[in-house]
Amino acid sequence: MVAGIVVTSVGDKFVITHPLGRTQPGWIAVILGVPALFLAGRAHFEYAVFRRVSRDRPIGLLMLAALAPAMLLVPPLMAALAAAAVLTAIAVADTTCARRRPSAPPSPPGGPS
Repeated sequence: MVAGIVVTSVGDKFVITHPLGRTQPGWIAVILGVPALFLAGRAHFEYAVFRRVSRDRPIGLLMLAALAPAMLLVPPLMAALAAAAVLTAIAVADTTCARRRPSAPPSPPGGPS
């Protein structure tokens, strides 16, 4: 967890100090990798608690991976905005889904079905 916070602060530093500069490949790994790590961790948590994974999580991971090559051509600020847009879309989808159906009770893997 501490490593995630440190890497997030490094990505923020890149965006804040060079918002319109040339984006380095390593920066893309940090700027898009932290949201990808968050989505993977959230999917793992969701599976551990509810024995299911919302399809939004893998779709978000694929979107971040697909965006990575194109983000080399834009400034770091645009890469950060793209990552924020993916996370925002997932949050909106989760909210919409939660309004349509009630919360599922916890059902950890290996427990009764």
